[in-house]
Parts: sequence; C-alpha cells; structure tokens
Amino acid sequence: MTDLATSRPSGGGPPQVSTGAEFAGGVRPDLPFDIIHTLLDYTSIFDLVNLCSTCRALRVHLKNESLWRRVCLSYGLKDLAYFPGQSAYSIYTQLLHPYGPLIGLWANDSPFYGKVMEFRLFPGDESEQGGILGEVWVFSSTAPPDSPVPPSYTRAVKISFEDEVSPSSKSPETPDGIQPSAVHVLCCPTRATIGGPAIPSPPPHRCSLVRLSATSLGKFLQFYRKKVILPDFPAHISPWYDRTRGCPRIMEIPEIKRHSGEEEIKLYPAARLPAVFVAPTAVVKPAAMSIHCPLPASECPSHSLHTTTLPFPNLDLRPPRYYPLKDSILHGVEPDAYDWAADCLDGLWYGSYGPNGTECIYLAHDDERDTVEATKITGDVHVPRGCVSWMVRLAPANQRQTLQGYWASLRPESGVPHQLLIGHGTIAGRGFTDMAIVELMAGVMSADQIDIFWAELHEFRTYKRYKGRPTATA
Repeated sequence: MTDLATSRPSGGGPPQVSTGAEFAGGVRPDLPFDIIHTLLDYTSIFDLVNLCSTCRALRVHLKNESLWRRVCLSYGLKDLAYFPGQSAYSIYTQLLHPYGPLIGLWANDSPFYGKVMEFRLFPGDESEQGGILGEVWVFSSTAPPDSPVPPSYTRAVKISFEDEVSPSSKSPETPDGIQPSAVHVLCCPTRATIGGPAIPSPPPHRCSLVRLSATSLGKFLQFYRKKVILPDFPAHISPWYDRTRGCPRIMEIPEIKRHSGEEEIKLYPAARLPAVFVAPTAVVKPAAMSIHCPLPASECPSHSLHTTTLPFPNLDLRPPRYYPLKDSILHGVEPDAYDWAADCLDGLWYGSYGPNGTECIYLAHDDERDTVEATKITGDVHVPRGCVSWMVRLAPANQRQTLQGYWASLRPESGVPHQLLIGHGTIAGRGFTDMAIVELMAGVMSADQIDIFWAELHEFRTYKRYKGRPTATA
C-alpha cells in the first residue's frame, strides 16, 4: 500500500499531509463504487481493513458482502446457506479469522500413545449448521501385520454459531445494526463420522480452547529402582512439527508451577509403581493448544478421546498439549520409475505394529545422511509416540543382489521389490524398558506401500501412505 499523499506549500515550510477523506492510502474515496470495489479485490484482508479504516467514506465498503465472500472463499467456503442469519462478514471475523489457524492436523503428547486431531471446515448440510469440526483419529487395535487400517474419525469439538441449548436449530435472521450470535466451542463427544458405527452422543455442551505456554516439562516413567525417560514431544528437531502454523488466536494459560515432579514421586507407594510423572528436561516444548471440558470425565466421555488409559498410574494431571502436525499428504512415485528417490517417501503413513495394532508415523528424508527416518506420531505401551521407530537407507550397489536373494527366500510369493533399503528399528519391553536397536530390511512395494522385515522378530510388517480423508466425506 502507498503512503498518504504529501504536498509542500509554494512559500516553503513543512510538507502538508492530505487527510484520509481526500486521499486514503492511494485510493480516492470519491471514485465510482465499482472502481473502488475492483481495486479492493487486489488487496489482502489486512490491507483491506486498514484502508477502509482511514475515513468514513471508505469504511462503508467494509460492509460489502462480496468482499467478505471472497475472503471466505479463500478458506474453501463457497456456500453460506447453512450459516443461517450470518453474513459473510460475521462468518469471517468471528469464525474463520480467530479459529481458521486450527484447520489441519494436530498431534498431542499423551504419554505413550499420543493422539491426532484434525480440524476441518464443514460447510453444513440439511440437518446441521456449518462450522469448524475437530475430529480425533482412531486407529484399530486389532489390525493384522500385513493389513494396517486407516483411521476412523470421531468428532470431539464443533466451533460454530450454534449454542448448546439447541445445537441443530436455525438462528433467526439478524436485523441490520444488531450483532449476530457469538461463536461457541461445543464439546461433541464420541460421535463417529467415518469408518465406525455411530455411537449415541450425550448432548453437546460448551468447552473452551486454550493456548498453553511453552514448557520444559517432560514425561517419565518411574519404576521401583529405575526411571525411564519418554521421548520429548516435540523433540528439539522434529520433522513432523509444522513451524509454519501457530496456535489460534485464543486465551493463553501459563504453565502450572506445581507438578508431580521427582520429589513427589519419591513419596509415591512403591507397591503402585510404575507411574508416570513430569519433571523438567533439557528441551523446551513450544506453546501448544489444548481443549478444556468443564465436565468431569465421569460425565463427559470426550476426555477419553484425547488420552488413552494407561496400564499404570498417571500422575500428570495436565491436559494434553496439541502441536501442529505437517499435513504432508503427497502423491507417491512408483519404485521402478526413473525419477524415484528416497524423498518420495516423505509424509504421513500408518503401519502395523503387531499386537499393538495400527499406528501413525511420519517419514522424513535426511539429505545429509541420505536416510529415511520414521517418527511415531502415535505409539504404544512398548515404544511410545515421539520415538524414531525405524531408519533406513538405500542398500549399497554391491549388496543389492545378495539382499534381493535373501528377500526372495523369505517371501517367494510376493516378488522382489524394485527398491531395497536397510537400516535399524526400535523395539522395547512394556514401559519402554529394555530398549534395543535391531536390524531390518525395507522393500518399497509400490508408491504407497512399504514392507519391512524385522530380523529380531522374524516377521514382516506393512506400512501404507496416508492419502487423506475418503472423498465421500461431507
């Protein structure tokens, strides 16, 4: 945007600044409406608001619905029919602007298991008003080793102009000059939307989204005579953490001073160990988002959506911290293609972890080390979230023929993959004890599937690329 025009009097003296009514930010307010409207089409939303705030003559354009419909369209919202009584201006200023940064994937630090939540814009339909939905990914705990199951999606939160009194009722038309109803954050527990049977939901009720300040606290598991450090989440360098996205514009809560630290765990009865507690670590975790439901867990089952019940006591009473997870849903390249490279494997995958079922991992290629690293976004009671599940690199040319023969002897019915990688993986006992690094061999079977032979376990496990939500999703 240009600066306000200035002029210097003919007799000298300091330059005079023209008023906003004469020349506002390079746009004359006395221009025809259609010309001003065309010019405003080329401004960002921030420049639009700043420009129209320079004078009364331009401020009237802030109420131009077509301008705000254009801004809503940038979020993918084309039809406002299922936002009854709301203008495009109110939809943007009260819903999309403050809560739009939520849209995407988030991963939480629940001990061992972790959780993934996806926020998406819901345009509404005949039975329900539009808004922003927050849905937790639910993975099967009984998937066979060669058939990992993609996640189902269970609604946990809805952000909309609805209220808890009558969540599906339509709002009356809002007369000019009257503020439309405020946006509410509603807790909508255990409502399955895809991939699972519909579960009756208790009535939606208000909850709140909060921003948690940065913290150095990490999670530990205390046994009788030893302490296990769970991986920092996120770690100092985490390929999955999306630094381009921040927390939404919501109230921030400082980190609580009191926590179940090492002094408190010493007083805990030895007969009830092991137990999870928190204490400072060397890694400072950035600010995070969390969901606070005012109802106790006994009355609202949504608490169980954000955490998984542990097989031992959890002394960490803090709410789970959600961090932005990269939405790396990429198109794969067939392994026999001339342009295939190890970085074609980057992105979100889900894979089988034996008796622990299906888990989510994030694959990232390291150019310097020429490796592919798989970090657990969700985990299990043996190898927790945040741990590097496995790391592989392309097999040297002088070893490929030997490795191909070994693969063929193990799996004569499946054929030899075009790309073979070798490396190591992490296994552990219950509670992340007795951790060991074991050898493994990975075969890229197709653009969207990797099979890994874990030598220590002497079994194959399959990993598949996450391709996004089914297209039938509303």
